[in-house]
Amino acid sequence: MSQLTATALLISSLSLLSFSSLAAEPSADDGAFSGDAKIGFIYTKTDETSMSVNSGATLKYEEALWHHKAAFSTYYTKGNESDDGTNKNKTVYDVKYDMTDSLFVFGNAKYEHDQFATYREQVLLVSGFGATLIDSSNSKLDVGAGPGYRYSKRQAFDEDLPNNSEDEVIANLFIEGDSKITDGLELGGGVRMDYGESNTTTTTHVYLKNKLMESLSLLIDAEYIYNSVVATGKEHDEIYSTISLNYDF
Repeated sequence: MSQLTATALLISSLSLLSFSSLAAEPSADDGAFSGDAKIGFIYTKTDETSMSVNSGATLKYEEALWHHKAAFSTYYTKGNESDDGTNKNKTVYDVKYDMTDSLFVFGNAKYEHDQFATYREQVLLVSGFGATLIDSSNSKLDVGAGPGYRYSKRQAFDEDLPNNSEDEVIANLFIEGDSKITDGLELGGGVRMDYGESNTTTTTHVYLKNKLMESLSLLIDAEYIYNSVVATGKEHDEIYSTISLNYDF
C-alpha cells in the first residue's frame, strides 16, 4: 500500500472513529427499516433493435441519531455497430450521525463498475462533517465536505493508459435535498464533487416521484456526470435518464 493510500485511510478512519465514540450513549429508540425498489424497461425496433433496462434498490435503517442507507443501481443499454452501449452498476453505503439538530458527521463508501467508460472500476471512501440548512415538514437540505480515498482502474482497451490504476487522496463536497410538493409528488436531487489530482468527478442528480397508489410510484430521474480526465475518444460527459416504477416498503 502506498504512503498516499495509507494517509487517506488514516484520515478517514480517524474521522469515523471520532463520531463513533460520540454515539456510545444508549438510546431508547429501537430503530426502523424502510426501502424501495425500482425497474424500468424500454424496447424499440425500427431499422435496429434497441433495449434499455435500469434497476435499483435502496435499504434504510434509522435508529435515534444514526442514519444508514445502502443503495444499488444498474444501467444497461444494448449496443450496436456504432455504439458500445451501456453496462454499469453502482453500490453505495452512507452512514450519518447527528451531533446536534443541524450538524452531523458522515461516512460514505462507493463502488462503481463500468464496462465501457474510461474507468472500469472505482472505489471511494469518504468521511467528513456536514450541516442541515433546511429541515421542515416538507423540505430538507444538507451540505457536507471531507477528505477521502479513491482507487480507480482504466479499461484494458484504453488507448492512453491500458489497465492503469491510481490510488489517491481526494476532497469530497456535496449538497443534497428533497421537497414534498404535494401529498403525492416529491422533487429531489443533489450535486457531489470528488476532487483528485488524476481526475475530478462532478455528479448532478435530480428526480421527480409521483405516487400512483399506496406503495407504487412513477419515478423520473436523471444523472449528469462530468470527468475532467478521460481516455482518448471518450466523452467527458455521461448522462443517464430513466423512467421507472418504484415500489416502497
